[in-house]
Amino acid sequence: MRQLGTHCFVFVAACKKPPVFCIITEYMSGGSLRKYLHKQGPNSLPLKTVLKIALDIARGMNYLHSQGILHRDLKSENILLGDDLSVKVADFGISCVESECGSAKGFASTYRWMAPEMIKEKSHTKKVDVYSFGIVLWELLTGLVPFNGLTPEQAAFAVAQKNARPPMPTSCPMAVSHLIDQCWASNPLKRPDFDQIVSLLESYKKSLEEDPAFFLSYNPVAVQEKSLKRCFALFGVSHRNCASSNKA
Repeated sequence: MRQLGTHCFVFVAACKKPPVFCIITEYMSGGSLRKYLHKQGPNSLPLKTVLKIALDIARGMNYLHSQGILHRDLKSENILLGDDLSVKVADFGISCVESECGSAKGFASTYRWMAPEMIKEKSHTKKVDVYSFGIVLWELLTGLVPFNGLTPEQAAFAVAQKNARPPMPTSCPMAVSHLIDQCWASNPLKRPDFDQIVSLLESYKKSLEEDPAFFLSYNPVAVQEKSLKRCFALFGVSHRNCASSNKA
């Protein structure tokens, strides 16, 4: 049995002796996240549950990236749930070691969740998974399929050529929408790493537990600007250097 971190799917065994070709994995009775969201209905998942699932996904992805592995097909259908909403990142069929990934030419993934640099068949890094995570986080908030009114090909064109993203729900807390915007930024260098995402989601989860009204007033942009001003006043460093040290 091979364990890929607490929040990654467990591979048990495989058979490749003709005529039987199969793999055996651990059983996740809750099915896929996509199936779960479909049952819940649009915009119905409590924020506490959104943060719990998102944090578990981020922890699983952070483990993969710490091992130098890119998933490259992160989406709600590849996230499996247990009865207790425990989360496992699954389906590593097109994963790769980052140093060996190369370009995305001729690459088959899922357009609705695919980062623009992959759609354009450019070389890519682990930040493609961060983009996909942003789409999944949007799914958790809305319960909807991204770009549902478009074909996969139309969605790919809209993302790569028009910088389109799914519409943010009006009920989305500013802190969460800010994180999503960072994750699906067009420039991969502006997307956070998963260790940063884990830290941020952990702090949000704790803040929500301590104060149910936390997200009603919390403004991450204002907090960041205040931190930048304090950094400049205390250390006399440039605004650019302060901004670099305060990235989420």
